[in-house]
Amino acid sequence: MRPYLILLVAILAAGCITTGIDAGAPRQYELPGLNNTTIYYLNLSSVQVVESVTNQTSVKLVIGDSGDMEFRDPVAVDYAGNNVTFNISKGAIFGRSFVRFDFNSPFSGFIAYTQSDGQDFTRQLTDNGSVRVVLPAGYTTGSNFLGIAQPPPDNITTDSRERDVLIWKNPYPQHKTISVKYYQRGAPDALLYFFILLLIAAAVIFGYYRLSLRALKKKRNMMEKGKNP
Repeated sequence: MRPYLILLVAILAAGCITTGIDAGAPRQYELPGLNNTTIYYLNLSSVQVVESVTNQTSVKLVIGDSGDMEFRDPVAVDYAGNNVTFNISKGAIFGRSFVRFDFNSPFSGFIAYTQSDGQDFTRQLTDNGSVRVVLPAGYTTGSNFLGIAQPPPDNITTDSRERDVLIWKNPYPQHKTISVKYYQRGAPDALLYFFILLLIAAAVIFGYYRLSLRALKKKRNMMEKGKNP
């Protein structure tokens, strides 16, 4: 292989590493999390992620395609809830963005961070473990017209804040991605009312059309009778 090709492959493999990401505060997140579980707290325009970590000195997370997702306010706490010092870097490799948490000694506890997102939530799965998606209060999923979760969750429950919690138990490697489209709880009723109004409007227009045709037909018959006494 020519030297410039070797250099190109090395650059692509290494990616571009950046540091200087400001740490957040544990109070920004719903900590502690759950062992062997990744939790996504959705909030219409953003998502807060809480990941479980066991005895690791370095944690590397793929966060999406290069440049498509903002990453901010990372934190790490141990099982006792104590803030833990870490170094963090962000980079890209073969078109995929990643972040890496580095700890001075083996760390067990939870890391958390925030990303931008919307009502079409999708994440790739790379490791085995349970996954939970917590929808915003007042929102739900499950309508084939408005949005569903794929793959179907193993369980759906409600937390103390009346939020729907979607639970998958070890979906990887059978499933490589999880996606959730969610909507306001009142949206199905609003959609039903809209269709009812649409049907009423269609019936009114159709009735008016039929009456107009009858009136025109009657008028034409009267004109024909007038021409032929």
